[in-house]
Amino acid sequence: MIIDIKISRFLAFLFIIIIIRTIIIKVKFYKMLFGFEKTDKTWTEKVPILFHSFSRREQREFFINQYNCCVGENERIAFKGDFARLNLFEIFSHEITSRLKPKNALCKNSLKAFDAYSAALIELFVKKDFDKLEITAKTTAAMPKLPQAKLIFRIFAGEKCGIMFDAKTLFSEFVLTKIARKNPDKAVYFKDDLIVVEKDGECLLSIMLCFKKFDKDNIHLVKEEIDEAWRKVARENIKSLYIIFPKNRAFKRHIEVKNPCFTDSLVKLVPYTI
Repeated sequence: MIIDIKISRFLAFLFIIIIIRTIIIKVKFYKMLFGFEKTDKTWTEKVPILFHSFSRREQREFFINQYNCCVGENERIAFKGDFARLNLFEIFSHEITSRLKPKNALCKNSLKAFDAYSAALIELFVKKDFDKLEITAKTTAAMPKLPQAKLIFRIFAGEKCGIMFDAKTLFSEFVLTKIARKNPDKAVYFKDDLIVVEKDGECLLSIMLCFKKFDKDNIHLVKEEIDEAWRKVARENIKSLYIIFPKNRAFKRHIEVKNPCFTDSLVKLVPYTI
């Protein structure tokens, strides 16, 4: 009987630990989301804790800049207006509406003949019948053909309406795309958890990404990342390795990290502008 009670208490304790760990994981994941979604009838924004010290305008610009690097040309946002006044959903809506102006869109009859599904999505969007638009986007298997409709589809077809990314993944894709565009004569690709810049089979630079707040006066906060960088240098015989962080007001210039054991290799902490 006593053994049964002890087992029951142990199982209850174990269950509580599992619940607490699940909550912690969910909270951490929530803090790493970046984008916007519809909650009930309201459009809300999620911003990773790393960007909480920035203004709403800056946060929205960060999201749009990274989003534009991760989607096709027809889905990019060209909006250059007031990021402080308009929320992300309004910015995307403004982009869609501007593309539906006569000079940018087909006439209604041509639109239906070209793609009936695109026409249906666009018509519901223009009417602001978002409830019906959500149902239509979620229950139709086909992908719309027109760029304007694809953008509408991207917002309304998901499990939750909106556009949401894992912030770390978004930053990784942003950095990879930007580096690849600046180095068209080189191969730029992910290898394990590093971005590699290579030419003629030779590795010119390895990049480790760190989605973490950092400033030059508290270098100890990234000791774990620096130690891992040196381990990679030793293990893979890397000559140059940059640890890239999102740029912030307290970290605007790169910092070279020295290690007497690796006089022929270079590790730098680099702020990256979004």
